[in-house]
Amino acid sequence: MADIKIKDYKAGSSVVVQNARNPGLFYVVRKGTLAIDSEHRLSDKVLSRFEPGDSFGLVSALTGHHFLVSIFATQDAQVAEIPISMIGTYLKTQPELTVKILRLYSRELRSIQLHLAKLDGLNEHIITPEVLYILAEKYREWQKPQYVARALKSYIDWAETNSGLRLNEAREAWPSVAEHFQEIVFSASGTVVPADTMLFSEGDITRDIYIVLSGAVKIMRIVRGAEFIVDVLGPGELFGEMAFIEDAPRMGSAITTQESRLARIRPEQLVSSVGEGVLQKIFENMARRIWFSHQRLIIFKIRDPIARVYAYLYNLVRHQNLRTKNSAGDEQSYHFVITMRELLTLCGILRLTEASETALKSNHNIVFSEDGITVKSRKRLEEQVAYYRASSGQIMSGKKS
Repeated sequence: MADIKIKDYKAGSSVVVQNARNPGLFYVVRKGTLAIDSEHRLSDKVLSRFEPGDSFGLVSALTGHHFLVSIFATQDAQVAEIPISMIGTYLKTQPELTVKILRLYSRELRSIQLHLAKLDGLNEHIITPEVLYILAEKYREWQKPQYVARALKSYIDWAETNSGLRLNEAREAWPSVAEHFQEIVFSASGTVVPADTMLFSEGDITRDIYIVLSGAVKIMRIVRGAEFIVDVLGPGELFGEMAFIEDAPRMGSAITTQESRLARIRPEQLVSSVGEGVLQKIFENMARRIWFSHQRLIIFKIRDPIARVYAYLYNLVRHQNLRTKNSAGDEQSYHFVITMRELLTLCGILRLTEASETALKSNHNIVFSEDGITVKSRKRLEEQVAYYRASSGQIMSGKKS
């Protein structure tokens, strides 16, 4: 197994070089400063100067992709080179550094999501707990009393100590849905949660973090009065950490799409009490989400809706390979617990023409069923994506990220 190495760099020397493949290393600056070569600077990078405690290389280490920029020492510097599989081990005893790095990557992910929101035509707005009362009314329109109860309970708990503007109305509405409130008691080994259970609502101020052990959870927001699916998470995925990392209200709601077994991590356990394996999952999860969000930015620029769907499904397959660490050469089928409508929403497509829908459903490599979507062969789907890439020039190969 590769070891963690501490390396010294003289001022002016290169630490990483653009277009070189990341050999699976995550970098943390210990002393001195580094900078991105001005010729290769990216306008949307969160950092252009790296100081002690800053880090880079997480996403390319996980995916094995190339570095997009060159980074050099502006003064004598010391850098820790950490194999991607040992991040949890390295950071376990450094809680302040862990939170700092997580906040950095959280800001990068938020930046990408803001770009996605613009492409989706969504108006990004500041979310406060006051929105919980408004959302409860929307959930009532949807005839989802369990969602109403979750949102009202969260709002009342917050409003009682924060002079909520709609506290009296919320208290009056509570008795009508109190019986539908689903109190979930979590155990250390994981808890089975029924399908269609809301774990938290957009605007919630809870800070708990969850891991999907089995089943699936969708992250959604209400946009212009309708459901907008941000992501669908499967076994091994972690969610809810951004509210704690950013110390802000939840940006979306988390709902089980099927009976699922979940584990809960209390905020105070994030570094001090959890094992190295959980920390490892947190960083790998963050890296995958950044990578996948980058891919969505690329996919959203594709004009042809069918090409966009194929590209999105292909990246779902690649994402699953990263999560399970399966070799891309392993031939297998891939099943995703999303409906056709949810897939189109995730692709930013409001509706398909009849001809496009027929063409999509006639693809024998993709099976649409009541319990989800199955891709029979990654290789055949990759060939389909390559065909559209060659004809339109709009889909990147994904060899760099």
